[in-house]
Amino acid sequence: MNSDRRAHWHHPLTALNYARAAVQVGLWASERKLITTHFTPADRILELGCGGGRVGLGMWQLGYHNVLLSDFSPEMVSITQGVLEQAGADLKAEVADACNLSYTDESFDGVIFAFNGLMCMRGQADRLRALPEIHRVLKRRGKFLFTANDREKGEHAKEWANEPQLPNGQLGDRWHETDSTPVFMHSSTEAETLAELRQFNFNIIQTALRSEIAPENASVRAFAGETRFYLAEKV
Repeated sequence: MNSDRRAHWHHPLTALNYARAAVQVGLWASERKLITTHFTPADRILELGCGGGRVGLGMWQLGYHNVLLSDFSPEMVSITQGVLEQAGADLKAEVADACNLSYTDESFDGVIFAFNGLMCMRGQADRLRALPEIHRVLKRRGKFLFTANDREKGEHAKEWANEPQLPNGQLGDRWHETDSTPVFMHSSTEAETLAELRQFNFNIIQTALRSEIAPENASVRAFAGETRFYLAEKV
């Protein structure tokens, strides 16, 4: 197995799979509900880990035209830009590292890190670099929306109870098989993620499993299993 925890996101087949999801899956019902409840079309929003443009395109279709899409992977950014252009969406995608953002302080009304993107970073050290950067670029009272697998209450909780800890890893770190290459992901507990958020002065507005927010159609359920949403606010 490739030990590079970022390699999966540079693979062409990974990019293609996420581009297909942008067109065939679109926004989840739960994402749509939270986005339309907590963000306005006038808000300037940064999407981190945009993948193939699924969330950004879905937001544009809802009338959110002030969204900047970004990903650390040039391959993902390139295919996202193609998806946006094909759809006629006048949004921009660019390369950006969540651990070292180039944007000025208080640049955005909201930040979105969808589909467990924060947990697909290389480990806790990366998350603890990204969270203060996200806090920094948010305006006061700006909101941060993201998801994370819940290893205590998710659909695979029983398996997680017996999961061995990776060498030199944190409990919850794991490699998952995919159609392209193995992907590294951390599955957290609610208490663990809330503690990380509070460490960087985020106020917790809401946390709930996806199934508690809205029922999803078959294509969404096939694309992604149960996950937990977190909505936090900069204080």
